[in-house]
Amino acid sequence: MSFPTPQNEVQRLAALRDFQVLDTPPQKLYDDITELAANICDMPMGLISLIDADRQWFKSRHGVTLTETPRSEAICAHTIMDSKRVFVVSNAPQDPRFSDFPLVSSGVIRFYAGAPITTSDGHVLGAVCVLDSRQRELLPQQMRQLQNLADLAMNLIENDGPSQRKLSPIPKSAQKDVWTIKSVLDEGRDMCSFIDSQHRFQYVNPAYETHWGRPRASLIDTHVGQLVGRRIYEDVIKAGIDQALAGQEARLSLAQDYPGVGLRRMEVRLIPARGEDGEVRGVVEQSRDITELTQQADELREHVAGMDRRRAARDRFLQAVSHDLKEPVNAINNATPMLIEQLDGKLEPLEERCLGYIALAGKRLARLLEDMRLLGELEAHGLDKRRHSVRAMVLQSMELLKDPIAQRQAQLNLNVGGELVVDANAFELGLRCAIEYLLRCTAARPAHMELSLNFDNATARLSITDRSILMPQSSLVTEQGTHLDAKAVSARGLPLSLAIARHIASLHGGWLQEDKTPEGWPRQTFLLPQGDLP
Repeated sequence: MSFPTPQNEVQRLAALRDFQVLDTPPQKLYDDITELAANICDMPMGLISLIDADRQWFKSRHGVTLTETPRSEAICAHTIMDSKRVFVVSNAPQDPRFSDFPLVSSGVIRFYAGAPITTSDGHVLGAVCVLDSRQRELLPQQMRQLQNLADLAMNLIENDGPSQRKLSPIPKSAQKDVWTIKSVLDEGRDMCSFIDSQHRFQYVNPAYETHWGRPRASLIDTHVGQLVGRRIYEDVIKAGIDQALAGQEARLSLAQDYPGVGLRRMEVRLIPARGEDGEVRGVVEQSRDITELTQQADELREHVAGMDRRRAARDRFLQAVSHDLKEPVNAINNATPMLIEQLDGKLEPLEERCLGYIALAGKRLARLLEDMRLLGELEAHGLDKRRHSVRAMVLQSMELLKDPIAQRQAQLNLNVGGELVVDANAFELGLRCAIEYLLRCTAARPAHMELSLNFDNATARLSITDRSILMPQSSLVTEQGTHLDAKAVSARGLPLSLAIARHIASLHGGWLQEDKTPEGWPRQTFLLPQGDLP
């Protein structure tokens, strides 16, 4: 088998050997990178691979036992051909370049993604790669993170190389801990430092210059208390550093007035930094600016409190309105039947018809008040979703709609055997509103409604079809039973019953679809997701 070679192969191999990283013992920082790469990409295997003249050697392995392979069997040998992009192989057994590789033909590797580890001179030393035995895909943000980890691996290799040993005044025993700092924050906006056992700074990252308005070099060997102030040091920071020096991570929160950026709220982590012998050599400090997050949290809490106040005020208003309206509505509903009974046979036809309208309107108004109360409770307490018989809920709706059903001389054909996972009270209200809307829309007597229930995978489709009157494709039907252009209905707004039905469907995570059958019959369909509730 052969393998491709970059045009700068001689220089590339020279750079690789100059760093003296080949065949070095395992190091936790590199292992952290491979584990992080595998976790970010949700893959079982991760590697830091370095491509030597005739072999692929693994500086770090996650989920892999091999320490090296021939270069001729290395997919990473193709990754190093392009320093600008992540190299992805979605289905290695189907790729003629790799199908004969032992790890591919044996089924160990099907998917591969590798980000090049590239020096500042453009020499690609190897790759940070992730692998899976299944065919997979990576999201763009996962590919970016994979490349970031490859860049981080390059930083670690450079810091380990003999040409970089004199870049920092930190003692040799503490150099490995400084690499931890660089790997965690990658010289970003967060402040990062290494503090020795005497509570003095031995390394600070560039963010320190921004915050403190001083050159980094002037902070080296400065005591922490001298920089942050004696009060904050004694009251907050000192105990955290001592805790980290004792081997236990500490987390602090403090407010600090920085010369460069002003008063900021900081979240501080103090992490024990251990040497090769396992002894704590100092403390890795990470300070994250959470000022904006704190402000946003305060604003969010105030917004939530405002919403709670408005919700409580709305509930009080609805309760008051419901209570104040119930009295006159009950009076109407109690007095009207008595009037009809007392005046039976003594009324003119028009008077009798008007009293009938009043009686029906009073009952409907009482039902609307009860519906308002139920909607308010749903908003306050949420849904209690369980399995319920659809037929039982339909029959309950028909019982409450017996007056409009009788008025329209409606016949309802039920093909609704089965159950739905819903809040029974809420869904019965939505179902009743949808039926009532269609009943009020139709001008036909007798009205003819058909209810059917079907399941499409995990979605239930409960349809209510008005087979009373065919509708032109360009028109809707108003609640008065007259045709109206769809744009006019949209401009005027939804009828209350239809709006409630849609809201109930939405509360259940579904929607109410309003359309026509292929024959032209008006139809309302509840589309509801169905879970695995008992």
